[in-house]
Amino acid sequence: MLNILRNNPQAFVFALVVHLLLIAALSFNVDWNSKHKLSGPQVNVIQAVMIDESKIKAEERKKKLQQDKQRKAEQDKKRKKADAEKKRKQAELKKKKAAEKKRKAEQEKKRKAEAKRKKTEADKKRKQAELKKKQEVEKKRLAELEKKRKVETERLQKLEEQRKADEQRRAEEEMIRQQQMAEEQAAMNAVRQRALMDERGRIIGKIQQRVSSKWARPSGWRAGTSCTVSVRLVPGAGTAQVIDARMIKSCGNPLFDRSVENAVFSASPLPFPTSPELMNEFREITFDFRPED
Repeated sequence: MLNILRNNPQAFVFALVVHLLLIAALSFNVDWNSKHKLSGPQVNVIQAVMIDESKIKAEERKKKLQQDKQRKAEQDKKRKKADAEKKRKQAELKKKKAAEKKRKAEQEKKRKAEAKRKKTEADKKRKQAELKKKQEVEKKRLAELEKKRKVETERLQKLEEQRKADEQRRAEEEMIRQQQMAEEQAAMNAVRQRALMDERGRIIGKIQQRVSSKWARPSGWRAGTSCTVSVRLVPGAGTAQVIDARMIKSCGNPLFDRSVENAVFSASPLPFPTSPELMNEFREITFDFRPED
């Protein structure tokens, strides 16, 4: 019965109200009937008993309601406490989860950082190894280039030495050749000069002979008389025409000088050299005229 009342407090309150109303109605009926049919003491005893029972029940119900209310309050308090504890535990769990999540995140971060560091170190070592390998290859290549450069330098030095030796040899040979040529040319010039001198002397001698052959001795001529004549010639085919004759050094006798000039014009054409070196020279010649005794 108590369990039913605990589980259905509203029904209990409703039943209690109905009983109270019923008791009040009965009380009213009993009072009216007691004035006409029942005696006073009997009615009072019954009414008193009923009032006490209802009060007791009312007190019980009230007490029960208070207990229920207190119990409910305690239950609410326990529930709130349980809810608070639950919330606290949830908050702690959430906090723990957050802390665990943070810890795992930090661990993951550390793991990634460590992995990154290891990867960086590995990359660094790999790059250093590659760089070292490249440096060794480059060093080897440079060493080979240096070796080749030295070989090439030595070869070029030898070629340069050979070139200088060849140049010196050629210079010496050229100097000797030039010297020989100069000597030969000097010899040829000497020979040529002797030939020209011979030709010059021969031509002048012929001119003197031809003029002498055309000379007419003037009266009063004395042996040993001489003069110097300048003659201008125009060359032709192996000979030259006299175009002018004049005394450079007179013999002291005008008649003798004139006779020599006439002899020069009479001897035209005069012998003329064939050598190119003498042709210009003989365009105007000077010679001494000394007739024999």
